[in-house]
Amino acid sequence: MKFLNFETNNCFEKHSNNTCKIKATFEHTSFSNMPLKFLLVFLPFLVFAQPEQHKALSYNIRYDGHTDLAPDWTARKIPIIAQIKAQVPTIIGFQEVLYSQFTDLKAALPSYLAIGVGRDDGQTAGEFSPIFYDTTRYVCQQSGTFWLSLTPEKPSKGWDAALNRICTYALLESKRDHQMLWVFNTHFDHIGEEARLQSAQLLQKKYTELQQNHPAPILLMGDFNAEPDSFPIVNLRKSFKDLSCGMRHPELCSGPTFNAFTISNTDDKIIDYFFGSASLVQIKYEVLRDTFERSYPSDHFPIVLNFISL
Repeated sequence: MKFLNFETNNCFEKHSNNTCKIKATFEHTSFSNMPLKFLLVFLPFLVFAQPEQHKALSYNIRYDGHTDLAPDWTARKIPIIAQIKAQVPTIIGFQEVLYSQFTDLKAALPSYLAIGVGRDDGQTAGEFSPIFYDTTRYVCQQSGTFWLSLTPEKPSKGWDAALNRICTYALLESKRDHQMLWVFNTHFDHIGEEARLQSAQLLQKKYTELQQNHPAPILLMGDFNAEPDSFPIVNLRKSFKDLSCGMRHPELCSGPTFNAFTISNTDDKIIDYFFGSASLVQIKYEVLRDTFERSYPSDHFPIVLNFISL
């Protein structure tokens, strides 16, 4: 009697049906006829195998520019990098990253590979919304950047936006179970209401297009410059699961993600989020509120999500 195919890259290929398949195999298999060596080698994988856990961190680090409310980047990067190293995320999405900051982050995080371009010329000019991924955990199979505009294939400003805005994406393959995951990292405009709404729709459209050749769940993260009850966020929830502060599950909320570099809560807002496919399951979500000198390392708090893909 055949027992089970133990190819690791197929362990969770059938998702929820896999559990039933394994159970059925146990019920119809006579262990008394199996060599003890076989059971000792393979039984732990059947009993204890669990979906791989991922840890994502999204962080608007504030562009490298002077502010009276906080120190310059040369000082702020020290606690920012310390926060990231303490969390040990497997996937990171940064926002408001200028090229000098991009190079600093790459140098400080050598076990990650970085994907992204500047929004002003598609190379190094303007802010990046880069994705960093742990090279011990993933292989990148495809990546790119598109602009949140009517001409997403080239540097451009969309609708009533004040600035060029982008989304950087990557298709990551797990080295452990070979599951694929689309990762989108974006930064919506802070002025244009129509631009934010249209940007949300464009993200949905782009994911649908990418799915045609490479079906895989999505993790969408970033600074959306929109509060939980706004039209863009409500729109995104129609297509994706809110993995951070869901309106259906307010107990998951951990408070504001924007602090304006002030200890006072006057300007606090929830504008940074994680969204994902229905198959992504939140294990833990939190907002990190480490202080730095008289303020915070950035005008946004980093948000962290532990999740699995079923």
